[in-house]
Order: sequence, then C-alpha cells, then structure tokens
Amino acid sequence: MDSLTYLIILRLLHITCGIFWAGATIYLAAFIGPAVKAAGPEGGKFMQQLAKTNKLPLVMALAATINVLAGILLIWKLSGGFQYEWVVSRHGLILSTGALLAIIAYLDGLLITRPTIEKINRLSHELINKQPTPEQIQQLKAYQKKVISANEFVAILLCVTIIAMSLIRYL
Repeated sequence: MDSLTYLIILRLLHITCGIFWAGATIYLAAFIGPAVKAAGPEGGKFMQQLAKTNKLPLVMALAATINVLAGILLIWKLSGGFQYEWVVSRHGLILSTGALLAIIAYLDGLLITRPTIEKINRLSHELINKQPTPEQIQQLKAYQKKVISANEFVAILLCVTIIAMSLIRYL
C-alpha cells in the first residue's frame, strides 16, 4: 500500500470513529446524564436498557480504540517515527497534547466507566424480581454518579482534543 493510501485510510478511520466517540460521549454528558439524574430510579433503568440496546458501551469502546490507534499511527507517520524535532514543534506539541488528552479519555472509559457499568449490570441482574435493600440502592446510585462524572470528564477532554485537532492548520 502506498503512503497516500495509508494516510487516507488512517484519516478516514480516525475522523469517523472520533466523530462518533466524541459525539456520543458529549451527547451522553450534556443531555442523557442530566435526564437520568432528574428521572431518579427510572433513570437508572433507562441507562441499563441503553447499555444493552445495540451494545452501546461496546460500540463506543470499539470506536474509541480505532480512533486512538489510528491517531497514534498518524502521528507516527507525520512525525517520522516520533522524531524529537517534530514533537517539540508547535504543530507537534498541539497534536501530541490533543492525542494525550484523547488517550487519557480512552483510559478513563476503559478503566473507570466500563468496569463501573459492569458492576451496575451485575448488581441490577441480582436484583431482578427482588426488593433492593437501602444499601443496594445507595450502591447503584454511587455507581451511576461515578459513570456520569467520568463521562462528563471524558466529554471535556474530548472537546479540548477536538479544538486542538481542528485548529492545528491555523496555528
């Protein structure tokens, strides 16, 4: 595969997966999260159904993974193998900072959000046709709050990343 085709494929994967990942994350943080909070216990049920329907967490994780990997490969190619001179240039610093923020967002989703969603699903499954104890209700609320907070944090990181990536040509 020639260099141009390689770059086009990587950019296509990076941009389309990035749009989906960031858009879904920002939508969840800005609209779904507050609605879930306002709905109380019914909001938790909605989030469980949302996670199950069309495997949203899995699809978002896949899009995020492809986005991050394609981004790293693009920077590798653009920097000539992470050459120091490129990395410390204005262009390199802005792209590298955006990439670092996206990687932090990715790791947050992988290490905080996803395991917490799995805990919610396990506890919810245990409670099918059972009356939850006050401790279980508190645990579910704590998990829900953790997921919403982590998603808000990731949304902020991805917004800054988008700004960095979109303005790079003009800086």
